[in-house]
Amino acid sequence: FMSQKKTTITKQMGITHHEFVRLLPQAVGSHRFHVHGNTVDVENDHGHRIHIELGDEAVRQIALMRIPTTPVTLIFDGYDEDARTAFMQRFDRAYHRGGG
Repeated sequence: FMSQKKTTITKQMGITHHEFVRLLPQAVGSHRFHVHGNTVDVENDHGHRIHIELGDEAVRQIALMRIPTTPVTLIFDGYDEDARTAFMQRFDRAYHRGGG
């Protein structure tokens, strides 16, 4: 049995902290989670963890549109590549906005 190393994924998301937390239950599915300010701890039934850190909110201006942006860091502990990929597909789907 090989111990899984920690893997970090960083994304720039077009979302506010409030919207991120509001959509979190969809993004994590059956995983348990706890929000502590700008951090979220997620745990699955096997005791594997994901620590999520929300960076400072900013606004990106494109012509007349103002788009909120937040850097989001996910640190996976105990997830193999397949489990991590499956989680990220669900996570990205939950936060995806229309327009493709």
